[in-house]
Amino acid sequence: MSEVVLTMEQVRRVYRAGGTELEVLKGVDFTLARGEWCCIFGASGSGKTTLMNLIGTLERPDAGTITVCGRDLTDLSRKQAAKFRAEKLGFVFQSYHLLPELNLRENVALAGEIAGQSGRTARCKADELIARVGLTERASHRPAELSGGEQQRAAIARALMNDPELLLADEPTGNLDPETGEDILRLFQELRIRRSDLTILMITHNRDIAALASRVAELKNGLLC
Repeated sequence: MSEVVLTMEQVRRVYRAGGTELEVLKGVDFTLARGEWCCIFGASGSGKTTLMNLIGTLERPDAGTITVCGRDLTDLSRKQAAKFRAEKLGFVFQSYHLLPELNLRENVALAGEIAGQSGRTARCKADELIARVGLTERASHRPAELSGGEQQRAAIARALMNDPELLLADEPTGNLDPETGEDILRLFQELRIRRSDLTILMITHNRDIAALASRVAELKNGLLC
């Protein structure tokens, strides 16, 4: 039986504002095995990003349990959650989130330094990952000097810096033109070949992108099906 990397049991998330409540997730049950590439498909506003934030310890559920890599996330302090993210998770966002004052190499290496790697070790590994995503000649450039596709490649390199067990990708092609988006998706496919144990959870509203994954789940009316 495949090792389970992620388990969600009866997860609920409610947003409250001005005396009103909006229940975004209504009791989600979900499991993800090691090595899977799963796409969660859903319309804009369906709660996909909320789901990703809960798994990534950026938000807490109002009810239910979430277990990632054998760790129950519901009782983590902020410090523990930050440490867990650095050691176990990799994030690829739609908007890249690269620090504008740092060049590409520094942005990628910073993730390793935050996790406790020495500066030299982090820079060496950053260079390896930058080469893997085809950006060696752009390593000294700052984000403003990079195209959208190059910034997303840099973000993927950063996400891999600490050898995550679970890679979370939130609409990774959402800000890119179709051709560049296809290049990014090919990179994810290459990652699966290089690391068969890497588990990828990607959210998208694009059915064509979702079809590339080994498994697709749809988020609809607050539930996964």
